[in-house]
Amino acid sequence: MQRIIILSCCLVTALLTGCVTNTPQLPEYPGAGGMTQWNIQPEAYLYHYEHGFTGVDSLGYDPKLQKVWSRLGAAVTCRIDYDKPYMIQLLMKQFGDKAITHELNGIGFHHVQSRKVPQFCNEARINEINAALQRYQQGRFN
Repeated sequence: MQRIIILSCCLVTALLTGCVTNTPQLPEYPGAGGMTQWNIQPEAYLYHYEHGFTGVDSLGYDPKLQKVWSRLGAAVTCRIDYDKPYMIQLLMKQFGDKAITHELNGIGFHHVQSRKVPQFCNEARINEINAALQRYQQGRFN
């Protein structure tokens, strides 16, 4: 009887622990160079999404532009509607480059990367993306 109780307690603990930690943990990432890889790992992308695309990880683009692209790509991933043609016009005015660069090298690239991150579209991130979209629609890319 005592063994059954101990096993039951262990099973309940294991089940509860699994329920509490149902978010997959990404491997550790050193913080640089991950964006230059052929196959960008989700942990590398998430790190730069949260901390900035700088140095080699900005891939030759303005780090501010990379941040804007990442939020616009995240909006696509999280199915948040915005006026993409209008936004691209604002980006061209602010940062230069052609529309196709903003569409494919920017927004499209970041959409592909963000959709690889498990549970990327959480409530906090969606709120952050919506706030960023409101700023961007006013031409404020900070």
